[in-house]
Amino acid sequence: MVPAVVLLAAVFGALSLRLHPDELGPGTLQSSTLKPTRIPGPCEHGATKPFTPTTVDIEHVRKGLPVVGLGRDGSDVPGVPPVGATHTVAWDAPGPQPGSPSGLVRFNAHTWPNGAALGNEMLARFQTGDILTLHNGAIKLCYKVTERVEVDAESGYKPFFENLNVPSRFAFIVCSGKRRGPGDWSTRTIWFGTPYFGEAKA
Repeated sequence: MVPAVVLLAAVFGALSLRLHPDELGPGTLQSSTLKPTRIPGPCEHGATKPFTPTTVDIEHVRKGLPVVGLGRDGSDVPGVPPVGATHTVAWDAPGPQPGSPSGLVRFNAHTWPNGAALGNEMLARFQTGDILTLHNGAIKLCYKVTERVEVDAESGYKPFFENLNVPSRFAFIVCSGKRRGPGDWSTRTIWFGTPYFGEAKA
């Protein structure tokens, strides 16, 4: 005589073979039958055509900062935000736009002696490998920082004024070093970076 336990096992085994997968309880499907969900990276689908930036996210610093396009002074130096605009980013409007196929897109912001401006926060937290994302409504473009340099103020920081024919990249400059008087700082810190379109995550 076949033991009852063996018979029951055979019956349930046969029944399970005839059940449709939808009729099986939760957790009975093998993981190999499930397809991973593709989650777009935050930098995918970045702009490939020029646009005017209106806000910027700076990784590890702040998001949604206003960007204002400014002209240049009589010496062809890009304009800076008003003194009281501690967390406003100035974009060199006469220069290349983000999304342009070539050229250096230039930005600047204030550094304050009491540490209360955007430049101070960037000096403390914005590093090589971090992401800067420019926006105009639904349009966006990320840049990944590839270089952070500090240069003497008297040197003229020539890398900030590169020729328009260089490959597309950005440069963000702030005052740094020792404050020697109103608006007079010993060095400048510049972040350089290239467009970054990220990768999807599974």
